[in-house]
Amino acid sequence: MTNSLSSIYHNDENGHGDAQADLQAAQQDALFVGSVEKALRVLQAFRGDKSALSLTDIIERTGLGKSAAQRFCHTLVALGYLERNPQTRQLKPAAKLLEFSFSFLASNALSSYAAPFLLAAREESGEAVNLALPHGCDVIYVTRLASSNSHMINPPIGGRAPMFCTSSGRAYLSALPLDEAKAIIDKSNLSPITEHTNTDRDTILRLIEQARRDGYASAVQECIIGELTVGAPILDKSGHVVAAMNICVHGRAWSETEMKEKFAPIVMKTANNITQALATAPDF
Repeated sequence: MTNSLSSIYHNDENGHGDAQADLQAAQQDALFVGSVEKALRVLQAFRGDKSALSLTDIIERTGLGKSAAQRFCHTLVALGYLERNPQTRQLKPAAKLLEFSFSFLASNALSSYAAPFLLAAREESGEAVNLALPHGCDVIYVTRLASSNSHMINPPIGGRAPMFCTSSGRAYLSALPLDEAKAIIDKSNLSPITEHTNTDRDTILRLIEQARRDGYASAVQECIIGELTVGAPILDKSGHVVAAMNICVHGRAWSETEMKEKFAPIVMKTANNITQALATAPDF
């Protein structure tokens, strides 16, 4: 059990079997380009890791042969997506990769419509505010506004966390049809991240049902020791859930009851404002 960001805001641990099954199915497609998938596999080897990787590390993480790994790494260095330390020969992601994040954020209408309301929530609460999108059995954070009141470490943009133990994830699940929410929970790796993580399926489903009734979800120290969060779902104009937002606070400053009383109304108001903005958005 660990509490580091690299393990919490992980990549493919949850639903790993599903991801493998999806990849195997895709590989049967006549239009599927295997070399592209392998190149991306090399880049994905660095996710959630703050250190540089050796060629041996990359081979172990990707399952590629030495010759193939060398060629892909050489190509990615030549294209500017990886950097190689001339002394150690280790590799690390290059700044050029941020161009992909920029392209996504610049073209994502939800982020644009949500931005003023998220900023208002941060100004009203003084605490960290995040916007999360669903990604398999996880949520992926696409907007992060840091707290002005604490030094809490917030998930980096692009970081992922399990739906089952996060307020944004449970909020998202609470707005899905019950059978769809259950299917995601059943696919999830219900492993504890901290000693406070709820991993019992029935308990998780009860928390999701409570969030459905209350209009918001909460999580107390389930991903990070000391972190309390409350989140609410965001819907599109058809009434389908598309995202969730949350507010994060530190337990030294707030109790669970105080957090809910103070911040649940803010997250529900913010999520509703974003939902209303999407309802009239011509391009969403």
